[in-house]
Amino acid sequence: MTWLPFELNPAAPVEGIPRDVYFGRARSEEMESRLQTIAQSVGLEMRHRDVIINSRRALGAAELARERGLFDEMHHALLKEHWEGTGRLEDVDDLVRIGTGVGLDAAELRTSIEEQRYDAVIDENRRAAESVGINAIPAHIFGRRYLILGAQPYEVLRQVVDRLTEPE
Repeated sequence: MTWLPFELNPAAPVEGIPRDVYFGRARSEEMESRLQTIAQSVGLEMRHRDVIINSRRALGAAELARERGLFDEMHHALLKEHWEGTGRLEDVDDLVRIGTGVGLDAAELRTSIEEQRYDAVIDENRRAAESVGINAIPAHIFGRRYLILGAQPYEVLRQVVDRLTEPE
């Protein structure tokens, strides 16, 4: 599996967008309930986020980690911090704390974020994703044939894998 950066809302300000403003209160509550149900069904605990974050800095930090051979560790740490912790992934200090926790050099990470070193990579990946119909996260492409968008129950993913492994 290859994780690629995808900035969900490039127009979001650095501080993010209040979820209720972006989706509307009723839709926001519906989505939160659905995500909590899916998370609980697989034993995850998710902390409610009241804003849709601007992920550009976190995506850039993950790209530095990729170059340093620490992508999996950084990716996991960022997700854990976002969904279970108190870290703000739009905050440079929090990103540096998270990155140093997985072995990245603090000064290099801070500089790469502040200089927006990976913006071109993030933008190119967004263009490539949009060219194949990706407009949501998570997005999974299976066998170069099936695109699954958004948070889905395990059974949906299992059905796609079963289709791919069926004899022709």
